[in-house]
Amino acid sequence: MLEPAQISKIKETLKAQSTSLVDVFGLLGDQNRFLIIKLLIEQGELCVTDLANVLDISVSAVSQHLRILEMSRMIEGEKMGQMMCYRPKIEDPKIKKIISVM
Repeated sequence: MLEPAQISKIKETLKAQSTSLVDVFGLLGDQNRFLIIKLLIEQGELCVTDLANVLDISVSAVSQHLRILEMSRMIEGEKMGQMMCYRPKIEDPKIKKIISVM
């Protein structure tokens, strides 16, 4: 049986870990956002148009998903001429968790 001090320590650890994981899973609860992150992790970097073509969704839909992922600091974008390309922030702890779960 756990001592009260052990229970408190476990609760603190669980609370700190679960908050970030809940945020990540909340963001990736949408199938398209999940697929976008998966593709970016696998390919390294993709442009908006390429993502739209692979996922068979509109460029504006992809852009909206990318904006959400960028605001959550899971990806970063770079303008390349007329195109906007994105890559995952591989060093981000959220991305590392996603990679380990995938």
